[in-house]
Amino acid sequence: MNFAEKNNVLFMAVLLLGLPLLTLQFDVYEESDILKDDDFSTVDESESLLSNVVSDVNKTLTNFYNHVTSANVSVENKTQSLNETRKLVKCKEIVYDQSEFTEPSVEIINGTALAKLLQVKPDITSRDVEADCVLVLFHARACPFSAHAAPHFNALARSYPNIKMVALDALKYHGINAQYGIVGVPTLKMFHNGRPVGKFNGTEYNIHLFSKFVHAITGQNPQGLLVTSKDFQGPVSSVVEKETDYFLILSWFFIIICSIYYFMESKWWKMIVEMIQNNWRESEAQHEHND
Repeated sequence: MNFAEKNNVLFMAVLLLGLPLLTLQFDVYEESDILKDDDFSTVDESESLLSNVVSDVNKTLTNFYNHVTSANVSVENKTQSLNETRKLVKCKEIVYDQSEFTEPSVEIINGTALAKLLQVKPDITSRDVEADCVLVLFHARACPFSAHAAPHFNALARSYPNIKMVALDALKYHGINAQYGIVGVPTLKMFHNGRPVGKFNGTEYNIHLFSKFVHAITGQNPQGLLVTSKDFQGPVSSVVEKETDYFLILSWFFIIICSIYYFMESKWWKMIVEMIQNNWRESEAQHEHND
């Protein structure tokens, strides 16, 4: 075999050996490409699943938002309808003497004057009929909360000149507390034609909250809301006055007497008496024995 034939045989051998390697390399690349295609398919399916989940969550949140919005709208509609159907109190205008400059102020009254002021006129049976509106502050001079509310209530009289404002010492005239449902002081109640139409239930006492309370019942707007230094001087005192509560002392005395009486009727008292008697007898017997 000459040199040319040897080269041809060698070339054929290299070609036969290299072809499987090339084929194997291609197959590997193609498998790699297939794996990549599978990976892309898997990613597409995951993205599709994630988009479906996000879409479902968005739909759920949208439905929840629509439900809450509709609920809020229905509540607002109910509140608005209640406000529209609620009748405001119609207060009779108070005529002041023009000859003398009299500024509206709080009047300090007693129980008899309050009963006369809150007399009911039987011919007035509705809130939308003009009648006397009276705002009563039940307070106590020894109560710090009453003292805190006093200047604001004094200033409130100037803000609503068509509403008569009075103050009563609920501790001094305690007999009328049950009649008007007073269980604590200070208590602010609105009366129309002698009938209670509103009670202030706030825990803070200032002129702005008082004004909102009056406006909600009467619909009247205040003529300015200003507390001056003069309002701290009266008519309702803003200084806590220390005074002896004789009814409280009498109540404690009654409680102590009752406690002693029931304790003496109990078995514990009898046991104590018997123990003392036994000790006394033993001591006497010991004394006689020593003699």
